[in-house]
Amino acid sequence: MIEQILISVLSVIQSFLNSSYFPLLIAIISLGFFVVYYYRANREVNKHRKEVQQQLINKATIVLPRREYDVACAGSNNHSSCSKVESIDIEACNFCDKKGNLLNVSKYDCFVVHGNSMKYAGINDQDFIFVQKDFSLSSIDNDALPLILVIKYREIEEGKAKYKVRRTWYRGTIDDNFEEVLSRVMSSDDFSKLKKERGYITDDWMLKDFMEKRLEGYKNVYYQDGQCPEAYKDIIISTTYDTENDEIHFSIHPSSAIVGIVSESYTVINK
Repeated sequence: MIEQILISVLSVIQSFLNSSYFPLLIAIISLGFFVVYYYRANREVNKHRKEVQQQLINKATIVLPRREYDVACAGSNNHSSCSKVESIDIEACNFCDKKGNLLNVSKYDCFVVHGNSMKYAGINDQDFIFVQKDFSLSSIDNDALPLILVIKYREIEEGKAKYKVRRTWYRGTIDDNFEEVLSRVMSSDDFSKLKKERGYITDDWMLKDFMEKRLEGYKNVYYQDGQCPEAYKDIIISTTYDTENDEIHFSIHPSSAIVGIVSESYTVINK
């Protein structure tokens, strides 16, 4: 019985091999092997090609000309910050203002920020800040505040930063009633946003810290024989975020120390 089955199977196979379908089957199988092999080979080539293209892209980053800029400290200590840093040349780039208009960078002085004390105002470490040239003190009035200002340090060490950045809320005189002034500032809509940020303690703490520490510090530095010279009577009151002590506090500076108003800020990736 088994022998008959084997004989029948062999007979069928022999008949198929002798028929015209066998070469066709061979052709189909061969074509299948070719398609599979071609697909796998092409996939490997494409993978390699993609890797090579990415390497070329990585190496093809445009190298822009560079120049030096003054550093403006924002929370970092000026004693630990150098006076200048190198970055891309702003003349080789296109910058737009908040409305999307192309900025004429020749009308601005550019600083590079060191520190994060102005992060609540949207300015971060290593940002470019643009300060319009030909600054006039008459442009600082309380109706326009708050404004971000660049201020010159009173004492400047060789090779150390000369400037700092502050958000200014008030301009007045050293003879003003600061309890009333600061209470008015702290009750404003703009200031209410700052109260929600990390580092803000309380209104009472802010006032006490200003009166006992910041204002007394100002008097110790600028007063002569218990009196404030005319040159230092015109003052501004600002806020900063002390990143080392994790606290927001007021600061007071003579208006004569103002370098200018920060018009625009940009985050630039240096390469």
